[in-house]
Amino acid sequence: MRALDPDGVTVVTAGTIGFAIGIAVCWWSYPQLLALGKGWYLGVAITGTVIGVLGLAFSLFRVARRRKRHAGDAPEDPDTLPEAPPRRALEEQSEDATPSV
Repeated sequence: MRALDPDGVTVVTAGTIGFAIGIAVCWWSYPQLLALGKGWYLGVAITGTVIGVLGLAFSLFRVARRRKRHAGDAPEDPDTLPEAPPRRALEEQSEDATPSV
């Protein structure tokens, strides 16, 4: 079964947008958060957004690298990976080796 999003762009984008919305909500209610001693929520939202932007940049870099590598192959679906090479056949055991169970 192949992954739905092998590069994670969709998941990272959704998380980054969620943290960005969190920044707006925390900024809007910052005085109330300070009164409750929860002002650090804004810092968490900002940190999550920054990490998400970095993750999104890395994910997009992976997509571009994969498409560049497989540009000449022209697969049916651009998100699919090439077929994995077949596994080596089991090596014949020597006559003096005892079979494992």
